[in-house]
Amino acid sequence: MVPNLGPARRRMDLMASVSRSSGLEKDGDDLKNHKTQEEYRDFIQEKLDAVLKNHPWTVNETEDAKKQRLYEQENVLILFRKLREGVASAARTDDFALEVYETSFFLSIIFESPKQTTAIIQHLIPSPPSTTTPFKNASIFVPLCSLLHHLVASYPSQGTYHQHLDTIPESLLPRKSEHASWVFDIAKSLRRRNYAKFAYLSKKETLVSVLGSEQQEPATDVPATTKPLAKFGKQALFVLLNLLRQKAASTAWTILRASYRELACNPGNDDTRTWLVNSMCLDSVLSFVPSTDLDKWLHEQESSGHLRAKEGADGRWIVCKVR
Repeated sequence: MVPNLGPARRRMDLMASVSRSSGLEKDGDDLKNHKTQEEYRDFIQEKLDAVLKNHPWTVNETEDAKKQRLYEQENVLILFRKLREGVASAARTDDFALEVYETSFFLSIIFESPKQTTAIIQHLIPSPPSTTTPFKNASIFVPLCSLLHHLVASYPSQGTYHQHLDTIPESLLPRKSEHASWVFDIAKSLRRRNYAKFAYLSKKETLVSVLGSEQQEPATDVPATTKPLAKFGKQALFVLLNLLRQKAASTAWTILRASYRELACNPGNDDTRTWLVNSMCLDSVLSFVPSTDLDKWLHEQESSGHLRAKEGADGRWIVCKVR
């Protein structure tokens, strides 16, 4: 006699079957069903919690650990993509659908999958531009992250950034709000190559002030337990800001190497040291990535052939010109 394994086992069998398929097999009904979508979302959450618990963000990661982390993160993103296909096929635009799109959007940024990020934006902020959006209650992190995503992806060009900005309705990003002013100033400072201004605008403290009641970047080593959108939104924003700072610092360094013959970075020259730390964005905006020590960074530039120590002058560096 075959034992009755009950609804819990049947649910797990269904979830596993959907995970292996396109998600829309059996006449396309599996993930069109709202209840199945919600059960599948819980199934994904279990997988996501395991990934976050087993692979906390850290800089001390072996190559094998990194490969395993990326593999498991990609699997979670694939599961979310299948769920989004079901949600889209069911033409669902309620709070559940919004949560699915927002969470997968933020995770695609955190898990470094820019192609998925670009694809998901189209669902949250449709193009061509419209005065309305299917998700009126979308988080402020959606327009902010989408704009920073375009600044990072097309850097130094800002063409796609401006095209995307035109598609964001006023209701989602009020143009006179502090949030909008901040991201506009970020883009303007990069466009004008005002890297000192950019360094200030992109500092963690500045963003914390802009976010206001949203407070600062959350801890990243705690498993998700209640689908915490705010946590993921903040983390995604800081990840994008970190990537943009890296790109801007690289450009700024090229300009500085072409402009200066020598740098006086001895311990007593605090003004120059502070200027370099800010210009090269050496202060980390991510809690799990330590800030870069200036002296260590200078020696790294020496190893790269960008600087050489000046003989007989401690803390002074000859700038090797860009070729």
